[in-house]
Amino acid sequence: MTARRIVPWLPWLLRAVVLAAAVVGLVQMVWHARLFAQRLTFPLDLEWMEGGMLVHARRLASGQSIYVKPSLEFIPFLYTPLYPALLALVSKLAPLGYVLGRMVSIVSFAGSLAVIVYLAIREAGRTAALIGLAAAGAVVASYEFTGAFYDLVRNDSLVLLLEAGVVALAFGGRSRKSAAGAGVLIALAFFTKQTASLLGIGIGVGLLAASWRRGFVYGISAAVTLALGILFLVKITDGWFWTYVFKLHQSHPFRWDTLPTTPREILRYEYLTLAALVVVTVGLALGRRLERRDFVLAGVAAAGLASGIVGFATMWAWQNAWIPAVFFPTMVVAVLGARLVSHALATMRPGAVALASIGVLALGAQSVRAGKPNTKLRAPTAVDRAAAERFLVKIRSLPGDGFIPFHPYYSVLAGKKPFLHRMGVMDVREALGRPEGLDQAMDGRKFSFIVLDWKHIPYEWPGLEARYRIVSEFRDGVDTVRNFSGADTWPRYLILPIKDGPPIPAGGRTVTNFETGRWEGWTVEGGAFGPGPWYATDELFGKFAADSGRFGPAQTGSLRSTPLKIDRPHLRFVITGPTDAALSVSLMDGANAARVVNNGSGKATVVDWDVSDLIGHSVTLVVQDRSPSSGIAIDEIVAY
Repeated sequence: MTARRIVPWLPWLLRAVVLAAAVVGLVQMVWHARLFAQRLTFPLDLEWMEGGMLVHARRLASGQSIYVKPSLEFIPFLYTPLYPALLALVSKLAPLGYVLGRMVSIVSFAGSLAVIVYLAIREAGRTAALIGLAAAGAVVASYEFTGAFYDLVRNDSLVLLLEAGVVALAFGGRSRKSAAGAGVLIALAFFTKQTASLLGIGIGVGLLAASWRRGFVYGISAAVTLALGILFLVKITDGWFWTYVFKLHQSHPFRWDTLPTTPREILRYEYLTLAALVVVTVGLALGRRLERRDFVLAGVAAAGLASGIVGFATMWAWQNAWIPAVFFPTMVVAVLGARLVSHALATMRPGAVALASIGVLALGAQSVRAGKPNTKLRAPTAVDRAAAERFLVKIRSLPGDGFIPFHPYYSVLAGKKPFLHRMGVMDVREALGRPEGLDQAMDGRKFSFIVLDWKHIPYEWPGLEARYRIVSEFRDGVDTVRNFSGADTWPRYLILPIKDGPPIPAGGRTVTNFETGRWEGWTVEGGAFGPGPWYATDELFGKFAADSGRFGPAQTGSLRSTPLKIDRPHLRFVITGPTDAALSVSLMDGANAARVVNNGSGKATVVDWDVSDLIGHSVTLVVQDRSPSSGIAIDEIVAY
């Protein structure tokens, strides 16, 4: 069969491939739109730095600076300020919170996808919209690979929109005015997130190669905008902007070990997109359809990949660093693919049709290979929302202002004062030391309560272990909720200031207060009291107490002391528990119960026994729980 007889079928083949890729892309967008909607209104952090970004916006909205001396009150993230500034501005029209922050990111992300479709249409007419949709779908499909960040209260999607706008002006424009606009826009992208500088350099090099005059205008425009912006921010922040954004950011260790591994990760994920890029470039080269302005696209693709590799090498970087490595090569495939498809349909050359079909097919296959989003991992359920509400109810019920360093915006949600974010402490500790006021507040028990995530590090907060005690643990799916993006960390411990026990009268001594956390001098029977003392409740003292209700009311058991020699006329202790004959504390003198108490009030009760008649006797203290419906706790056993 000759090529001439094949020709009538070629346009139908190519159009079918383009349509199929577009359909796959649309399916990805529908899937992720539903996922974004499920996440939009979740009332807590989807990712642990979301709330911190809202605290930044809250300060700006109230007229406070975010670049200030590190203190207990606030430490900024090492980001440039445009995203929280935009949230602060928009909060004049809508309430500041998770919904607003996520909507800004979702709209920005949708806008960046629209730029891809726009560039494809501009390159090859309206029929190329399908190729743009296929490419947009491939970007959306990378949601899981890039850490599930596109819809968060983070700056990633806004910087993506601004960078996409830079490409549209630099590549799509022809005039020096468009080059100047691109320069201003890349500066704004830098003021959203510093990693935009790598893309800015790549576009600048490409522009210089394509049109040195436009490249020069772009560079001057970007440099002037950056210089004026930096000088302004340095001046109004007394130099703190420079300290955080440049000095501290650059002081973080560079993870050289990621440089050989990150390219392999990116290639393993998007080899189909990169293959499509190669195929469409070869197809255009063979058809003599490459243009000088394509140097801009070459710079965009190379800089996007470099940004992903270098960004991930920054200390504490997450997979969102890979967003530019996915977005910009895909954008270039959309533009060049649209041109190749247009060329193939116009010439009907079998080679051009074949290469165009392969390129578009690879783009669609990228979306297919990514598959459906992991809604089980990423979408909060009704159970999660109920647990989130219970958590907030608990925080609101606590008196005073608390310290929630992993999620400071939770204090705002509870109507309390927020303090610094843990990320800020980590950022400044090597170069600037401990934040002013933090250790003093901990040592002075300034916080009415503290909530720490399970990921906290022992002795991370000097003074915590000596001045505060864990009183309870939040339970997954009951009154705490995991994160749905980013680092795995969520609230676990409710911590209150240590309460000193009642003063010991002169000449008295502590028999036991359980502060070692071990059953030293006690024998346990049954499962109620557990393998060691439990966290002292708010009504008791110190860090630990003996508590038979730690596993719930159904457990039963007893706690028996080793023989105690009575050498003072009084034995005093504190108990909690309801009035229940099955709950008791007994003082056994041999086989006889010399003293018994089981009339708890439900609150902490001080029991003071006169044991003067037992002086010289060797006795045993027995704490008994035979109740299936309640428990008893004892603490601060003193002889005087």
